Amino acid sequence: MKPSMDEASRLIQKLGSSDDYFERQKAAWALVNLGEQAVEDVSAALEKGEFSDLRYKSAWILGKIGSPKAVEPLCRSMLNDPDHVVREWSAAALEAIKNRDAVHALVLALKRDTSKDVRLRAAVALRSIGATEALRDLLNYSDPEIRGMAVTGLAKIGHRESLPQVARLIKDDDIEVRRRAAAFMGEVAGDEALSPLAIALEDEESTVRSEALKSLGKIRGEKACDMALPFLNDRDWQVRYTAVTSLGEIGHNKALSALVEVMLGEDDEEIRAWAAWSLGEIGDERAIEPLKRAYKTAPTEVMKKARDSLKEIFGVEV
Repeated sequence: MKPSMDEASRLIQKLGSSDDYFERQKAAWALVNLGEQAVEDVSAALEKGEFSDLRYKSAWILGKIGSPKAVEPLCRSMLNDPDHVVREWSAAALEAIKNRDAVHALVLALKRDTSKDVRLRAAVALRSIGATEALRDLLNYSDPEIRGMAVTGLAKIGHRESLPQVARLIKDDDIEVRRRAAAFMGEVAGDEALSPLAIALEDEESTVRSEALKSLGKIRGEKACDMALPFLNDRDWQVRYTAVTSLGEIGHNKALSALVEVMLGEDDEEIRAWAAWSLGEIGDERAIEPLKRAYKTAPTEVMKKARDSLKEIFGVEV
């Protein structure tokens, strides 16, 4: 054991003092390969190293080693290091280690760090650890950025049990929180998400309406199709575009005639083109003749998508 500890000290010395980038990288990987035997020395370098370069590389090494013994020093570094880069790498290392003992410190970092990069990394670490209770508590936090990060964390975990709490945030004062709440519905929910999404579709902000339509595209079904159809006529370009593509993802033939109307209509060329794509995704043979008409008469982008749908979905050469 002793020779390996001496080796760790020697490698840390090289990591902190060498002017040769490749030599420093070689030392870092050698420390990773030492594993548990290097944790104590690398942790000391993390907390006491004179230069931030040495400290953040120490955090990286500890994340690669993955030892629970590194959790406490990494938490202290994440909360107290003067350099935001070191704090971010410490949070990233905690994400890699995935130890629940880090949850409290990660919540503190998320709430109080002045660097958005650190806050974001702490939120991702909480998600990686699966800290659902901590994230659910943060849904009620005063800072909208943190509420939004908590929503996304729970969505990525797939925590369906949080749906009632997230549904309340569909009416949040903050636009981004409302958008993320609408996105959550598509990530984790089925038909029980349709009522919150109906509220999101009435939102005055186009980004929220668009996100709700994307979620309908993931949930699918006739009811989702019915909810998306009116937004082919939305006042906002992005919402109309998202309605067109979401109806293709939903794939219900109830949207057939409305999408034909868009494809052959007077809307933006890109929206019309994606209507041709969506008609292919639905796969109803009644779309073949309108697609042929679009291929012959519509602008270039619409023609290309109509041709692709005819050839790839229906096997029709034009």
